[in-house]
Amino acid sequence: MLKITQSPQGPIQVKQPFLVAGVASTEYAGRNLILTIDNQYNATGPKIAADGTWQLNFLFQQVGARRLKIAIANESVELVLNVVATLPRLRFTQSPVRTKVGQATTFAGEADGYADGTALLLRADQRYELARPVVQAEKWQAPVSFNQPGTKAIEVIGSGQDKAQTSIEVDPAPPRPPRLSFTNPPTQIKVEQMVTLTGTATDYEDGDQLLLRADQQFTLARPLVTNQRWQASILFRQPGKRLIEILGSEQDRAQVIIEVQAVPSATLTIQPRSSWTNTPTPSDIPNLTSPKGITIHHTFLDGAPPANATLAEEQARMRTILSSHINGNGWSDIGYHFIIMPSGRVFAARSERKRGAHDLINDGLGVAFDGIYSSKTISQQQYQAAVALCTLLCKRYGITDTVTPVPTLTADFGTRNLPRIFGHRDRVATLCPGSEGGRTVRLAEIRQATNAQLRG
Repeated sequence: MLKITQSPQGPIQVKQPFLVAGVASTEYAGRNLILTIDNQYNATGPKIAADGTWQLNFLFQQVGARRLKIAIANESVELVLNVVATLPRLRFTQSPVRTKVGQATTFAGEADGYADGTALLLRADQRYELARPVVQAEKWQAPVSFNQPGTKAIEVIGSGQDKAQTSIEVDPAPPRPPRLSFTNPPTQIKVEQMVTLTGTATDYEDGDQLLLRADQQFTLARPLVTNQRWQASILFRQPGKRLIEILGSEQDRAQVIIEVQAVPSATLTIQPRSSWTNTPTPSDIPNLTSPKGITIHHTFLDGAPPANATLAEEQARMRTILSSHINGNGWSDIGYHFIIMPSGRVFAARSERKRGAHDLINDGLGVAFDGIYSSKTISQQQYQAAVALCTLLCKRYGITDTVTPVPTLTADFGTRNLPRIFGHRDRVATLCPGSEGGRTVRLAEIRQATNAQLRG
């Protein structure tokens, strides 16, 4: 048996004696240890005492990583010692061995010979600055925290090559309790049914924006926090179970499952915006919440496709209208929410979650017949599509009566009593959507037929 019981635990200074002590089997009592320095220089070591203990006083004449081998018979032990020109004057006296991500912890130490006010550098892994503690009465300290888990090599650095090292294990932070929640969400809704989801946002500031999404990929809304609460209106056009999430970050979210139930199939098919353009409605357009009514328009653009036009021709027409509104009117998107072609096809235009650019007030939905109807009348297909579309939108947004006038704000005529489905010219001094009273766009008939559908 041969082992070391005492040896230097840090750097040693060149030409300064140091002590190494140990024990050996008593069978070696009275025999000298053999020393080998740097695997090449041999010397005679101390004698082993009768009880097997031994002590070695030694010094090195040169700096560097020095190797000292101590042997007796066929047994040996070895030390690797860091020999330096001068011993570091910096030390850690307080060095936590473990902490958690985000948890404050304090390192402290001594700085022999450093003047008050001297700034040191505390860093991790030889590159990340943690703090710049200032020496006071030859002592220093620095509170720090870590944002990533793992083993961190910590150094405090002073002048020249003067530094001290330690390490700390940083554990992951415990999961923080969720700050977002849903308040009494429905478990079932119907296709095309508009519902409002609400919830809490604990510790969020007013105006913070959240993300409401479906199935981890489809954005439904971006509600803003008010008084640590949020709300957003949603609807689905396809049945099935949907995973609904409200997110402040990928780490802070709440989830619910809502089953969207099918309803008897409707005769109306709406061509989605994605069928004619890859560009979504700009997100910075103000949101439209709880539409007050439906404004009927005509696009007043030459070149409307004929009633027997192909779908591709109408898709190209939608891109023409978009270009006219952006490049001609200076709008950021197409102005209407829906456009009805002479064929009766209905195209989704601007997102109905965003305010339109169609009647200056823009507190409702804009529906336009493509073409000029100052004198000619819309096609029968357009009329039937308009009734079906207005019925769908009224059901979606809770409008139950489309014929009874109600006080309605206008752009040019103050407050007027108007039904929930009205013409552009009822609110603005314009000739849209055609002849006086909306005869060419069959406005009164659309209103009455929609109302009948709602009551049926």
